[in-house]
Amino acid sequence: MENKIARFLCDNSLMQEIYTIEKGPTIVGAWGKDAGTMERRLKLAFVYPNGEVSPIKEYSQSKLSNAKALNNLADLDGVKPELIISIYSAVREKMETLAVQTDSDGKCSLCETYRTLCEYVEQYEEPGRVFVRGGYGNILASYLQTVLDKLELGYTRLELQKNFKAWGLLRTNQGTGHVYSYKINTGSANDWYFSFKMQEGSEAA
Repeated sequence: MENKIARFLCDNSLMQEIYTIEKGPTIVGAWGKDAGTMERRLKLAFVYPNGEVSPIKEYSQSKLSNAKALNNLADLDGVKPELIISIYSAVREKMETLAVQTDSDGKCSLCETYRTLCEYVEQYEEPGRVFVRGGYGNILASYLQTVLDKLELGYTRLELQKNFKAWGLLRTNQGTGHVYSYKINTGSANDWYFSFKMQEGSEAA
């Protein structure tokens, strides 16, 4: 049994041993950190004496304030409900030393999203729709979601606009109904654009 568990832990070094149930499975764990949202979730799995491994169960960091958070572990084979408190104590004891795995829910980090959009407007100018002017990248507001889908950044148009505005990257016309867009005259018409400061060091900034 010990050799099988040791081999598993060696091959999956990011999942570390936390607690062993007598004549039963060993509980292993790691932290998962979402690369886009920076949220942390505790990952726990069971390694059984016959070499079988349970599916990973995940727990939000904020929900780990008491043993009840792990009650669903008692649904797994080899775990009696009365063991939950002991398992929770072991988890709490080793929580700070568990390795951190970088995961993703499909959403890029905000910094990576910003860099990607700066590069996009520099490299793929489309007259009237995508261009750089006066140190600002500009994407036609009605075209923004198409760009986000193309780049697969994981953000909706509104999520991105709110984030860029909060960090002072978004240029807007004050006192209008278009709180996340900026009116630009492109020569033939006045249109609303997602207009954001280019990063320092870019050719257009």
